[in-house]
Amino acid sequence: MGVTSKAGRAGARRGRHVGAVAVAMSAITALLVGASACDPGQEALDRTEMCVKIVKITLFNPFPEDAAKAKRDVQERAEELDRLTASAPDEKLRKAIESTADSLRTAEPKDSGARTVVGYLTEQNERLKELRNTCLNANDF
Repeated sequence: MGVTSKAGRAGARRGRHVGAVAVAMSAITALLVGASACDPGQEALDRTEMCVKIVKITLFNPFPEDAAKAKRDVQERAEELDRLTASAPDEKLRKAIESTADSLRTAEPKDSGARTVVGYLTEQNERLKELRNTCLNANDF
């Protein structure tokens, strides 16, 4: 028996979207953790740990039940990133954290129109661009 009501189909579709986003977040985290395998030095491990922490803070639920609450949550995430800048091991990572925090401040957890998983991933990819380049550059370790 399938879901036949409009609300039921929307809920099922939302569940698939959230699942796809969760898989994408896991892939990003695995990619960042894999970067530490290139150089087992403590500095590389510390930096990679910080990068993973930043990614976890940055990724938010793109399909919130309450857009106002989600907006506050995203702002709190930006403030948490601001606090992390003080413990960044180098200037390049500090700038990437600041850029990511600034991008979160302008993020909209729920647009006025429809949001797709692809759209969310595109936004997150752009938001994490500088951070990704910094965290995955082996020359920085």
